[in-house]
Amino acid sequence: TIQFSADVAGTPTDFVVTDFGSQVFFVVTQSAKIGSLIEATSQESADPMANGDRIYEVRVLFGDRKLQHYRAYARALAEIVATTNSSKSVLLGIALREHSTESFRQVVAAVKERIGPIAEAAEEPEVVPPRP
Repeated sequence: TIQFSADVAGTPTDFVVTDFGSQVFFVVTQSAKIGSLIEATSQESADPMANGDRIYEVRVLFGDRKLQHYRAYARALAEIVATTNSSKSVLLGIALREHSTESFRQVVAAVKERIGPIAEAAEEPEVVPPRP
C-alpha cells in the first residue's frame, strides 16, 4: 500500500494505492470520503491490425453516473497500470471538490510518479520439486 498527499489545484488531496492481486485499488479524495466507485479494465485488442492497442472499459459501480470526468480519471489510471505490462483492473474510489483539466493532469502525474512498484505484474514464484 502506498499512501501520500499532494496539492491538486490548491486543494490538499489524499491518495491511497493498494494492490489486491487482480486489481489495483486507488483512492483519490479531497474530503476523506469516497463519492464514487469506478472500475476500469483493459485488454489487448483482438484485431490483428490494432498493433497491440488496448481496449478500455469503464463502469460506475456506485456514485453519481453523471460525473463523466470521474470516468476519465479511472481510464487514465487503467492506462498507467497497463503501461507496466500488467493485466490488473483498476478500482477507483474518488471524491473531488472541483474538476479542471489542470487538476486532472496533476492527479495523473502524482500517481504516475509513485505507482511503478505496485502495478508491476508479480513474477510467478519458481516451483522446486521436492526431493524423493
